Amino acid sequence: MKLARNLSSLWLAILCPVLVGGMAGCSTQQFYANYYLDPKPPKLSVADLKRPASPQPVYLVFDMYAGGTAFREATQKLGPRVARIVEDSGLFSSLTQTRNLPEGLTSGLAGSKGAIVYQFTATYQAPGQEAVKKVFPHAVHIVEGDSPQLADSFPMTASHAMDAMVDQAMLRFLRDLQREGKL
Repeated sequence: MKLARNLSSLWLAILCPVLVGGMAGCSTQQFYANYYLDPKPPKLSVADLKRPASPQPVYLVFDMYAGGTAFREATQKLGPRVARIVEDSGLFSSLTQTRNLPEGLTSGLAGSKGAIVYQFTATYQAPGQEAVKKVFPHAVHIVEGDSPQLADSFPMTASHAMDAMVDQAMLRFLRDLQREGKL
Protein backbone atom coordinates (compact mmCIF):
# COMPACT_ATOMS: atom_id res chain seq x y z
CA MET A 1 0.00 0.00 0.00
CA LYS A 2 2.75 2.42 0.96
CA LEU A 3 4.66 1.57 -2.24
CA ALA A 4 1.55 2.16 -4.37
CA ARG A 5 0.96 5.54 -2.68
CA ASN A 6 4.59 6.54 -3.30
CA LEU A 7 4.39 5.45 -6.94
CA SER A 8 1.24 7.54 -7.35
CA SER A 9 3.01 10.57 -5.90
CA LEU A 10 6.03 9.96 -8.13
CA TRP A 11 3.76 9.61 -11.17
CA LEU A 12 2.03 12.94 -10.35
CA ALA A 13 5.40 14.61 -9.76
CA ILE A 14 6.50 13.54 -13.26
CA LEU A 15 3.17 14.09 -15.03
CA CYS A 16 2.41 17.60 -13.67
CA PRO A 17 5.55 19.33 -15.06
CA VAL A 18 4.99 17.61 -18.42
CA LEU A 19 1.36 18.81 -18.55
CA VAL A 20 2.26 22.35 -17.43
CA GLY A 21 5.13 22.49 -19.93
CA GLY A 22 2.87 21.19 -22.69
CA MET A 23 0.16 23.73 -21.90
CA ALA A 24 2.69 26.57 -21.79
CA GLY A 25 3.80 25.59 -25.30
CA CYS A 26 0.21 25.74 -26.51
CA SER A 27 -0.26 29.29 -25.29
CA THR A 28 2.25 30.77 -27.73
CA GLN A 29 0.33 31.79 -30.80
CA GLN A 30 2.46 31.02 -33.81
CA PHE A 31 0.74 30.83 -37.15
CA TYR A 32 1.92 28.64 -39.99
CA ALA A 33 1.68 31.54 -42.42
CA ASN A 34 0.47 35.10 -42.79
CA TYR A 35 -2.20 36.19 -45.23
CA TYR A 36 -1.81 39.31 -47.38
CA LEU A 37 -4.16 41.10 -49.70
CA ASP A 38 -2.76 41.21 -53.23
CA PRO A 39 -0.84 44.50 -53.52
CA LYS A 40 -1.43 45.16 -57.25
CA PRO A 41 -5.09 46.25 -57.30
CA PRO A 42 -5.15 49.81 -55.91
CA LYS A 43 -6.36 50.16 -52.33
CA LEU A 44 -9.55 52.22 -52.08
CA SER A 45 -11.69 53.69 -49.35
CA VAL A 46 -15.19 55.18 -49.24
CA ALA A 47 -13.50 58.60 -49.50
CA ASP A 48 -12.50 57.71 -53.10
CA LEU A 49 -16.18 57.76 -54.09
CA LYS A 50 -18.15 60.93 -54.93
CA ARG A 51 -21.57 61.08 -53.35
CA PRO A 52 -24.32 62.07 -55.78
CA ALA A 53 -26.50 65.12 -55.22
CA SER A 54 -29.65 63.00 -55.24
CA PRO A 55 -28.94 59.34 -54.48
CA GLN A 56 -31.42 56.75 -55.73
CA PRO A 57 -32.47 53.45 -54.10
CA VAL A 58 -30.78 50.20 -55.10
CA TYR A 59 -31.59 46.50 -54.93
CA LEU A 60 -28.71 44.20 -53.98
CA VAL A 61 -28.43 40.59 -55.12
CA PHE A 62 -25.29 38.83 -53.88
CA ASP A 63 -24.12 35.24 -54.25
CA MET A 64 -20.71 33.53 -54.06
CA TYR A 65 -19.64 30.64 -56.25
CA ALA A 66 -16.73 28.20 -55.99
CA GLY A 67 -15.90 26.17 -59.08
CA GLY A 68 -19.15 27.20 -60.74
CA THR A 69 -21.25 25.96 -57.82
CA ALA A 70 -23.13 28.19 -55.38
CA PHE A 71 -21.14 28.57 -52.15
CA ARG A 72 -23.93 29.18 -49.62
CA GLU A 73 -21.72 29.52 -46.53
CA ALA A 74 -19.58 32.23 -48.15
CA THR A 75 -22.69 34.02 -49.40
CA GLN A 76 -24.12 34.08 -45.86
CA LYS A 77 -20.84 35.27 -44.35
CA LEU A 78 -19.89 37.90 -46.93
CA GLY A 79 -23.35 39.12 -48.03
CA PRO A 80 -23.79 41.43 -45.02
CA ARG A 81 -20.31 42.86 -45.61
CA VAL A 82 -21.11 43.63 -49.25
CA ALA A 83 -24.37 45.30 -48.16
CA ARG A 84 -22.48 47.38 -45.58
CA ILE A 85 -19.99 48.62 -48.19
CA VAL A 86 -22.82 49.60 -50.54
CA GLU A 87 -24.69 51.38 -47.71
CA ASP A 88 -21.56 53.13 -46.37
CA SER A 89 -20.68 54.37 -49.87
CA GLY A 90 -23.45 56.98 -49.67
CA LEU A 91 -24.14 56.42 -53.37
CA PHE A 92 -27.70 55.22 -52.82
CA SER A 93 -30.65 56.56 -50.82
CA SER A 94 -31.61 53.09 -49.62
CA LEU A 95 -30.59 49.48 -50.04
CA THR A 96 -32.94 46.55 -50.42
CA GLN A 97 -31.47 43.06 -50.42
CA THR A 98 -33.30 40.60 -52.60
CA ARG A 99 -33.03 36.84 -53.11
CA ASN A 100 -29.66 35.12 -53.39
CA LEU A 101 -28.88 33.78 -56.83
CA PRO A 102 -27.87 30.14 -56.90
CA GLU A 103 -5.17 39.88 -64.61
CA GLY A 104 -3.88 42.08 -62.66
CA LEU A 105 -2.61 40.02 -59.75
CA THR A 106 0.78 39.57 -58.16
CA SER A 107 2.78 36.40 -58.77
CA GLY A 108 6.11 35.06 -57.55
CA LEU A 109 6.07 36.49 -54.02
CA ALA A 110 9.09 35.54 -51.89
CA GLY A 111 8.07 33.00 -49.25
CA SER A 112 4.76 32.34 -51.00
CA LYS A 113 3.10 29.04 -50.21
CA GLY A 114 0.33 29.80 -52.66
CA ALA A 115 -2.51 32.15 -53.39
CA ILE A 116 -6.25 31.82 -53.28
CA VAL A 117 -7.46 33.57 -56.41
CA TYR A 118 -10.96 35.00 -56.57
CA GLN A 119 -12.95 36.48 -59.40
CA PHE A 120 -15.66 38.90 -58.33
CA THR A 121 -18.39 39.49 -60.87
CA ALA A 122 -20.72 42.35 -60.09
CA THR A 123 -23.69 43.65 -62.07
CA TYR A 124 -25.49 46.95 -61.63
CA GLN A 125 -28.71 47.90 -63.40
CA ALA A 126 -30.22 51.33 -62.99
CA PRO A 127 -33.98 51.56 -63.64
CA GLY A 128 -34.65 51.66 -67.37
CA GLN A 129 -30.97 51.11 -68.21
CA GLU A 130 -28.98 48.14 -69.45
CA ALA A 131 -27.10 46.12 -66.85
CA VAL A 132 -23.40 46.89 -66.37
CA LYS A 133 -21.29 43.85 -65.57
CA LYS A 134 -17.74 44.04 -64.19
CA VAL A 135 -15.24 41.35 -63.32
CA PHE A 136 -12.53 41.96 -60.74
CA PRO A 137 -9.76 39.45 -60.10
CA HIS A 138 -8.16 39.51 -56.66
CA ALA A 139 -6.13 37.18 -54.47
CA VAL A 140 -5.12 36.42 -50.91
CA HIS A 141 -1.49 35.31 -50.72
CA ILE A 142 -0.30 32.78 -48.15
CA VAL A 143 3.24 33.74 -47.18
CA GLU A 144 5.62 32.09 -44.77
CA GLY A 145 7.91 34.73 -43.25
CA ASP A 146 8.32 38.17 -44.78
CA SER A 147 8.20 39.15 -48.43
CA PRO A 148 9.90 42.35 -49.64
CA GLN A 149 7.09 42.78 -52.19
CA LEU A 150 4.63 43.11 -49.27
CA ALA A 151 6.68 45.58 -47.20
CA ASP A 152 3.83 48.12 -47.28
CA SER A 153 1.23 45.55 -46.24
CA PHE A 154 0.36 44.14 -42.85
CA PRO A 155 -0.07 40.42 -42.27
CA MET A 156 -3.66 39.39 -41.59
CA THR A 157 -5.64 36.40 -40.50
CA ALA A 158 -7.36 34.49 -43.30
CA SER A 159 -10.74 35.93 -42.26
CA HIS A 160 -9.48 39.52 -42.14
CA ALA A 161 -7.77 39.15 -45.54
CA MET A 162 -11.03 37.87 -47.04
CA ASP A 163 -13.00 40.76 -45.54
CA ALA A 164 -10.46 43.31 -46.82
CA MET A 165 -10.57 41.75 -50.29
CA VAL A 166 -14.38 41.95 -50.42
CA ASP A 167 -14.22 45.60 -49.32
CA GLN A 168 -11.73 46.43 -52.06
CA ALA A 169 -13.65 44.61 -54.79
CA MET A 170 -16.91 46.39 -53.91
CA LEU A 171 -15.21 49.80 -53.70
CA ARG A 172 -13.57 49.25 -57.11
CA PHE A 173 -16.95 48.31 -58.58
CA LEU A 174 -18.66 51.42 -57.20
CA ARG A 175 -15.78 53.71 -58.18
CA ASP A 176 -15.73 52.32 -61.74
CA LEU A 177 -19.50 52.80 -62.07
CA GLN A 178 -19.06 56.40 -60.97
CA ARG A 179 -16.19 57.06 -63.37
CA GLU A 180 -18.30 55.71 -66.25
CA GLY A 181 -21.25 57.90 -65.29
CA LYS A 182 -23.46 54.90 -64.47
CA LEU A 183 -24.26 56.14 -60.94
